[in-house]
Amino acid sequence: MRRNAHTNYIGDPMTPFAVCYDEIDLETEERRILAAFTRRLVEIAALSRSDVETFNSQNALNMLRGPAVLLDLDGYVVGVNLSAVEAFDNDVRVKDRRLLIRDIEARAKLRTFTDQLKSQPFQLTPPADPLIVPRQDKLPILLRIWPIDPAARWPSPEVRALLTLNALGPKPGPPAPILAKAFGLTPSEAKLACIIARGAGPEIAAIELKISRETARNQLKSIFAKTGTHRQSELVALLLQVH
Repeated sequence: MRRNAHTNYIGDPMTPFAVCYDEIDLETEERRILAAFTRRLVEIAALSRSDVETFNSQNALNMLRGPAVLLDLDGYVVGVNLSAVEAFDNDVRVKDRRLLIRDIEARAKLRTFTDQLKSQPFQLTPPADPLIVPRQDKLPILLRIWPIDPAARWPSPEVRALLTLNALGPKPGPPAPILAKAFGLTPSEAKLACIIARGAGPEIAAIELKISRETARNQLKSIFAKTGTHRQSELVALLLQVH
């Protein structure tokens, strides 16, 4: 973990993946997570209506945009989509068909759920709160557990739970050319909007774009005017719809 001497950064502040704690807008992050979560619910609903003869569990899993893992009745991994493979690291990964979590507390909570999955397959409901999985040099992963009723029309009979993973931290924003066309932004404004969309502030955007902070702030004001928004959280919520 690298911290800048004057600003609370995680990572290299000269890269697009730096996180500045001084600039993190919790409301913005919450809106981003909610938008991604809503899309995931829609995708899950679509999967529940899939034609069993057309899709198997792995094909259906790859339809999900975000990282996702399928578990069977014994808690073994029966499917992992490509997004999950990219998200795995030393803190969260699959080995010998088991989802391994380095953090002891998070690992114990997942084990409790998998035990309940086997003993109470017809009675489980999704936990109200996500399972927070701390990571050593990164922001945590929010792991949500979705029990699947054995009678549900899931494309594979052995599937009993869907796990969705949301790694907190900077995410790629919508494509700048699309933002430019959608809101009438200049190319430079569209690049800035792309960075803002992932929750970064104008100061970080200025570093990435190699422009002055004053230029970044002026461009942000122009983006606000063209999008009809007044706060960064409102802007992010709007830009995320472009995805």
